This record gives sequence, C-alpha cells and structure tokens, in this order.
Amino acid sequence: MNELFSNIWTKRVVSLLSPLYAVGVFWLAYNSVFYDMELLRPTQACVLISAISIFALVVMLYTREQLITKLTSLLLLPGMLLPVLLYFGQWGVLIPPLLVALVIFFFSGMSETAKTVWGTIFLLLYLLGSLVYFLVTSLFAPSTVTTVVQESTSPSGIYRCTLTETVDSSNGSTKVSVESNELDKANDFAVFRIKGLSRDVKIERPLNQDVTLVWQTESRADITQQIEGISDDITASLSDAQMTLLNRPAYRVTYSDGRSADLMAEDYHNIVVTLTPQQMTDLKTEQSEYMLDELSDHALSVLGITTEDLRTVPFSSLTENDLITLGIPEQGDVLYYNGKVVFRYYVAILEQYFDISNQDLGLF
Repeated sequence: MNELFSNIWTKRVVSLLSPLYAVGVFWLAYNSVFYDMELLRPTQACVLISAISIFALVVMLYTREQLITKLTSLLLLPGMLLPVLLYFGQWGVLIPPLLVALVIFFFSGMSETAKTVWGTIFLLLYLLGSLVYFLVTSLFAPSTVTTVVQESTSPSGIYRCTLTETVDSSNGSTKVSVESNELDKANDFAVFRIKGLSRDVKIERPLNQDVTLVWQTESRADITQQIEGISDDITASLSDAQMTLLNRPAYRVTYSDGRSADLMAEDYHNIVVTLTPQQMTDLKTEQSEYMLDELSDHALSVLGITTEDLRTVPFSSLTENDLITLGIPEQGDVLYYNGKVVFRYYVAILEQYFDISNQDLGLF
C-alpha cells in the first residue's frame, strides 16, 4: 500500500484532480462578475464547500511536487480575487477556497525563490485590485438612500419588476425596473441572479409614493393594434440576425460614383474596399485593403462612401408573419404603472432588452 501511494505515476494520475478545483474557483469568479449570489442555505453551503476544499487540499498536498499541481497553486489565488471583491461578506463560501489557495501556494513543490516572486505579485494584485475597486465604488456611490418598495413576477414567470424609491436633495424619484426571470441559475444552496441586464421602464420625479403596478397578459394582435394606434412613426431597432431572419437588407451603401446597394448584414460585413495609391496617400496609410465596416467616418468621407443603417424599422412595416418569425409569442406580459403601459413583452423581445450579448460587466 505504501508503495502504491509513493509511486510517481499514482501521484501524476491523482494530480489531474487539482485542475478540477481550479475550474470551480474560476466558475465562482465568472459568476461573481455576471451574477449576484443569494445563499438559500448558508450553513449547508459552507459545510459542502469546506468538505470539497479539504478533499482538494489533501489531493494537492499529496501531489504538490507534480507540475499540474504546481500550476494549479499559481492559479487559485488570482482566481479568488474577483469573488473576494464582488461577494465580499459571503465568508462561508469564500474562506474555504481562499484557505486552500494560500496553503497549497506555500506548501507546493515550487522553489522558495519562485514562491517569493509570485507571492509578491499576488500580494500587489490583491492590494491594487482592492484599492481600485473600493476607490471606484466609493467615488461613484450616490449620496442617496434607495429603498425597494415592491417586487413582483409577471404572470408567465418570464419577467420580474422592482419598484424603488430614492430620497435625495432633489425631492427624490420613483423607478421601476424590469429584469428577465429566466436567466438566473439556482441550486439547492444558492441562487445566482443575473445582473447587468436590468431595464428601467419608468423613472418619475419627484418621488411618487402612490404607485400601483399591475401585470396583465395581452395578445400580440392587441398590442400591435395599440402601438399602431399611438403613432405610425414608432420604430423598432432590430439586430443583424433579426434582419437576416426577415430576409431584409440591413445596410445601404452609396459609392462615390453614385452606385447604391441595399445589402444583407453578412454581405455588408464582408465588403472589402481596395484603395488607390492616391487614396492611400490621402488616408496616410500603407494598407491597400480594408473591410468597409472597419473604416472610420473620416475615411469614408475621403473615399466618398456613405452608409445607412436600415435596421430601424417602423412597427407598421412588420407583418404578423414577421412577428412570428422574430419569435414573438401569441400572448405575453404587459406592465402597467398607475394605469399606463410601461413595459410590453412584444417590444422587449424585438429590441432584445434581455439578450445575454447586451449584458454589462458587473464589476462596479
């Protein structure tokens, strides 16, 4: 048995478990940027994470001389920086992996010189990262008091809204925000709520404490009729992918010789402009070819090329079949603020309010 545990190949195989723990740490780091964490069962979560961390630490100490474990020991400390900053205070989740990162760093098989160099780098990383983070958050922290007054979920469960009241020196304000309720991640121990995708649908000044929020389910046809009844000039901003789905040109390009072409998104983004020697001189460049969508406004002006974005389309131009193609369900959620519509599922899908590609980084 002793020979088995001391065998170099046994240690090499067992060391393959070390990166799995690093993956878990970086998964936590990723979530800290894009999700807020709410612990449902803090004690149980702490016990589970501690048990996993103890097992991982035993494995890494056993294989501390192996290259994979040495590399893992270098990754854990920087990997924990974002969770420590963004989930500050959730110590039941943070302390076990942080202790593992510290212990394996100091007890890994790296030379003392390497530990000193990397330790100094990590210490500076934590000090500067913490300083920048708390400085920026303090600098941009509003001198106001914001209170959550009401939270509710739409009938379909797809959206949730939050009503907040802010007290400030300008008589305060009332704000209604809507978020997707389907992009959260949950397990038995915690809920990770998506951040960076909140949509403010109503901001009222001064503070209004007499607010009634009502969710209703309305049909696509009724909403179309309502929008068309408001104005013929209401538009929707579609994406390249949506214009492609509708088989509509997304851009118009007019050249210096007067030629004009309406292009699908893919064709537009693949246009290559070849410069003449004189144009290269005018633009002060040695490159003879550019993608059209890489050219600056100044360069386009020099070349006599104008582009027009056709992706802003009138609602009235969208047929029922178009709406079905764009994924607008037959009915959905509408939010009323004191009897007035402030949110329609129809518009949220068209304008891609909650598309994950539009998510802001939740660092500050």
